[in-house]
Amino acid sequence: MARLMGPAKTRGRMPGRSPHRPAPQRVNPLRRRLRPLLAVAAALLAGVLAVLLLPGVLGGGDPVEERVAELRGQERERDAGLTRELVTTAEQVRAEVVPVLAELEEAVAGEAAGTAADVAAWRRAVQAAAEPLRERPSGGTEVNLARAGLAGAVTALGRAVDTYAASLEASGELRERLRGLAGELREDAVAAWSVAANQLDVAGIAAGLGHVHVFLGEPHAEHGGP
Repeated sequence: MARLMGPAKTRGRMPGRSPHRPAPQRVNPLRRRLRPLLAVAAALLAGVLAVLLLPGVLGGGDPVEERVAELRGQERERDAGLTRELVTTAEQVRAEVVPVLAELEEAVAGEAAGTAADVAAWRRAVQAAAEPLRERPSGGTEVNLARAGLAGAVTALGRAVDTYAASLEASGELRERLRGLAGELREDAVAAWSVAANQLDVAGIAAGLGHVHVFLGEPHAEHGGP
């Protein structure tokens, strides 16, 4: 009976298996698929950290911040150039509109009768003043607002001249009303110019040019003043 059952030491074991070798463990298929993905993710993370940290460690700056600073510097140079050009233009325009403002004021007040010839001369002056302000190059907010304000002042003056011209063809109460309206439009032009001149002064400071004065009644603009 003992022979049939075999030795006691081999009883209960599968034939051919070593008594000291552990049973093989099964590898989870999901874990096997995740290992390459985890390795790729770790490599990507290391690359990102290298990009973010190495410039600071090696003494270099942030490339994004450097590019932003470069663009801002270019904008400042552009605005400085546009502001210089606008100051020159404002001086030319002022030379055209100041005589019109003075003569129109006298005509509206009845101190001097403005004739059709006077109106024609005023219109030519206003058209000459408006011409250099028609171009609107894109710049910073300060210089853009100053340019728009100067153009608006010239436009208001042109309407004042047209209104006074209409009064020459009217009579009685209508004539007086038109002349009064022409005077109001003239005052609007003066106020608009004052605002634009202040804005141009702000643009000059922002562009590093210092104060620029192109107010009505001032014969010359000042560049780079304190």
